[in-house]
Order: sequence, then structure tokens, then C-alpha cells
Amino acid sequence: MRAQFVSAAAAVGVVIAACSCPIGSADSTPESPPFPTGEMGVPVHAQGGNGATADITVNSATWFPPGCSTHFASPTPGSACNVVELTITSTSHRFFQFDQRYMFASYGGGSQPWTHPDDAPQPSTLAVDHQRLGKMPPLQAGGLQDGQTAHGFVGFVMPTPGTIYITINDPEQRGPYTVAGLIAHT
Repeated sequence: MRAQFVSAAAAVGVVIAACSCPIGSADSTPESPPFPTGEMGVPVHAQGGNGATADITVNSATWFPPGCSTHFASPTPGSACNVVELTITSTSHRFFQFDQRYMFASYGGGSQPWTHPDDAPQPSTLAVDHQRLGKMPPLQAGGLQDGQTAHGFVGFVMPTPGTIYITINDPEQRGPYTVAGLIAHT
């Protein structure tokens, strides 16, 4: 019985030694989240789940008081908006997909501002009245390749101005797959 156990353990050891999988990974910290991050005006080189790449830049960010979104007939507390101007430039032949529905913003805080448990990320929304605010065109969805560029504004209904943490997810992946994180100041 003992010989069979030793043989099985040795076989498992050989399989583990032959595996090219990473042995372990450290938890990400605010200084090094598991995706590329950047500040306003500096392009972030992002890679989608399919290997497509693009440079994403936050050109500007503006906070607007309550009443900036179309579904609020009368302004209510918390109906203010942060509107972010983005430029996405493809750097690969493969299509880099983007979709405003897969972009989120939060105020961060705590030891892990990108994933702070008390500050759930807010999804972007087309309810922000881009035309009335002079923030046109709204960035919606598409795919880019071979140096093509998309430019537009993404709105988030958020109550106050300040530092916001924006994450951009790959719309083609089943689970959340963050391709870039951007810090903006409103």
C-alpha cells in the first residue's frame, strides 16, 4: 500500500515540475494593478483579450452640477456628472474593440483605489446630455485597427468632482477583463 502511495506522489511531482504554469502570484497593490494605468494626457498602451492593442488617452475631464443628465427632469442630489474625453488609437492589425457600456468610474480611496469595496464603480451612461453640455460626440462602441483613431466623450453620473479612477474593460470577453485604468481629475 505504501509503495503505491509513493509512486502516485512521485507521478504528481513530475507533472507539477513539468508544468509551465506560474507557481504563484502576488496580490496587486494600488501602485501596480494587474492592468496598465495612466494619468490625463499620457497614452496608456492597452491589450485586449484577443491580443489587439491600442493607446488610450484621457484628454480632459469635467464635472457638471446636478441636471447634466437627460433622465433627471428636476435635479436631485447625486445627479451630477463627470464627463471624460478619450482618444483611442489602434496599434495593431487585429481589431481593438471598445464599448462605452464597459467603462466604469469610481472615486477610489482606501488602500486599493482601483477596486475599493466601499466605492462601487459607476457604469458610463448615455443619459448624460452630451449635446447640451458641449461634449460631443459621445464615444459609444466600435473596433479599430492599423492606426485608426476614435475620439469622444464618456459620461458618468457621479455626485462630486475630484479624482476619478476609470477602468476600461474588453467588451468581447465573457468575464470582466480590464485593459486599462486611467486617473482623471475634475
